[in-house]
Amino acid sequence: MDLPFRLAKGTARAILSVVAIAAFGIGVPFAWVWIGSQLQGGTAPSATGLGVTLFGIIGSYCSLAFVFGWVKGHSSAAPQGPVRYEWNRSLSAERYQPAKTTPLEDVIAIATIVVGVICTLWFFLFGNPGVPTGT
Repeated sequence: MDLPFRLAKGTARAILSVVAIAAFGIGVPFAWVWIGSQLQGGTAPSATGLGVTLFGIIGSYCSLAFVFGWVKGHSSAAPQGPVRYEWNRSLSAERYQPAKTTPLEDVIAIATIVVGVICTLWFFLFGNPGVPTGT
């Protein structure tokens, strides 16, 4: 009876992680590109559309980083004891330290890697500069 519950919990966590990665890594830039395209007003590039897109993405990621930091700071259930710094630990205590990343950090790191790979593949496979004009 414990195995189906753990399997369902693991599947739900995996689906939630994929949705969070997609929303963070793909949803934010696409949303701001769409908003910038609505403000542009034509096919020629304009400073308004580009500026709104650029500063909107940066502002959204700064806001999300602030929210993620707040959630991480308030999500610890048990109060932790005093911090023991590396120089104050024995070698055996340092040897058996578990990974110190949180699910939020994992989502941000994976989203960054996925977006980087997608952008690189898009650039090399589909990035067509077009036909040169003029000179």
